[in-house]
Amino acid sequence: MGKANKFVLKHRQIEVDYTLGMNPSFVALTYRDESGERGFKPGEIQTDETPLGSLVSVTLQETKPPEVGGGRETFGFFLAEPDLAMGESVGFITAGVYGAFTIGADPSAAPSWRSIELHGTAECVAVPLVQPVTP
Repeated sequence: MGKANKFVLKHRQIEVDYTLGMNPSFVALTYRDESGERGFKPGEIQTDETPLGSLVSVTLQETKPPEVGGGRETFGFFLAEPDLAMGESVGFITAGVYGAFTIGADPSAAPSWRSIELHGTAECVAVPLVQPVTP
């Protein structure tokens, strides 16, 4: 038995594909929505342990530098890591959260949040540590 390390989460047109333990130079989290696809390497993904599970988050968009009142849109989701046999998968439901924050020049601007329900699968897979060579 091992911990689940590959997760696919969906909500309407939103899809998240996340694999733990990836080589730092590989994309570990892919976020897709109606505006396109964005990939994040492990160093761009923040993980915080909470009593509700791990909160995994990424910055989707940053606007203007902080000193001129820039903003940031963040997306996160709660993730449990069930014990599974290699190749085994299990379905689950979790919460996703979007946060919009103004940073810098306007400290009075209040952050805003919205949540979504994500349906997904967790799986225990072997993770490549090197990029496959193509002929």
